[in-house]
Amino acid sequence: MRTIGVYLIFAAVALRGAVVAADEPYFTAVLGLLAAYGLLLFVETRDIHRRSSGLFRSRTSQAIYLLLQSTIVIGLLIVSDYEDFFANLFIPLSLDAVAFFGRRVGYFYIAGFSLTLSGALLFSSEGQLFGLAMGGLYSGVCFLFGGYASQVLKAEAARNENQRAFDELQSAHHQLQGYADQVASLAVERERNRLARELHDSVTQTVFSMNLTAQSARLLLDKESVRASCSVQLLRLEGLAANALSEIQSLVSQLKPRSIAEEGLPAALRRLADERGSRDGLQASLEIHGEKFLSEAEILGLYSIVHEALSNVVKHSGVNKATVRLNLDEEASCLEIEDHGRGFDPQAISNPRGHLGLAGMSERAREIGWNLSVESNPRQGTRILVRRNQAEVSE
Repeated sequence: MRTIGVYLIFAAVALRGAVVAADEPYFTAVLGLLAAYGLLLFVETRDIHRRSSGLFRSRTSQAIYLLLQSTIVIGLLIVSDYEDFFANLFIPLSLDAVAFFGRRVGYFYIAGFSLTLSGALLFSSEGQLFGLAMGGLYSGVCFLFGGYASQVLKAEAARNENQRAFDELQSAHHQLQGYADQVASLAVERERNRLARELHDSVTQTVFSMNLTAQSARLLLDKESVRASCSVQLLRLEGLAANALSEIQSLVSQLKPRSIAEEGLPAALRRLADERGSRDGLQASLEIHGEKFLSEAEILGLYSIVHEALSNVVKHSGVNKATVRLNLDEEASCLEIEDHGRGFDPQAISNPRGHLGLAGMSERAREIGWNLSVESNPRQGTRILVRRNQAEVSE
């Protein structure tokens, strides 16, 4: 729109100049000066719309352009008797001055244009009063268009700043999306590792025992005199299969953590103790103190630790009794699982390889901001203690 307006101003001045100067002796000079002004204007407007570097990108070339155009306009004012109309050609130069050099320097150029055309109009054939009035009028118009150019520059700068901020926000959004995807992938990977540990410590061993029992039964079937023993092996195989099915159902229930979080940790632990009692014959007594609020992650993590600890009691302790103590006091929140079974030497299994149950419980505790420690000695039982980090308590 700015370019079209500039062209319209020049076209109006050129058309009137050609008409009124047609019979004047300076007609050829007027046409030549108008042609030179129009050519420079065309080159300049084409150049500023190019995205790559051009002729009018440097301050020096811009200053030379304004000087040449100003000289042409002054020449038109001198050679013709129609100074008041040719003075309109300073309007596009006022726009360019502010666009090239900013408001402060651009107004300096406009002040020079105003003094020049006012001085030329003072010597107009219409008289000094007319020249003074027209000089003031054109000076005001030039400053007005300069102010318009300044506002356009501010709007363009604001638009560029908004675009830059938008691009930065988009880039930050993409980065955050990438981080979110990475976190989700890590969460999936941790869950896979947990399930691998659970399967290793429960279902895998049960199925291995089932396989050995099935092989024994098959060998016994070949002997007519030991069918009773074969029947015992088949009964044991049936029990192992039922145990494997129960363990799989327990793992599947852990894949639906929402119900555990909704019912709360105490209720979930009571249900777990009942399930262990009916399935494995484990007498798990539950002691709960306090009512501190726990996050969903803490509920799921502590539940998984108790689940794994009771599984270890059933498999390795040699006893059918265990105690689970949950203290939810504000000052010292902790979880304790204790049995009086055969125990073990914790130093002998400091490497978690082959003992994925303990490693899984420790990892679960770290994920929720708690610390897990194991106290055990051969033939003196085992005590697993999980405490909230002191940093978490201080917060």
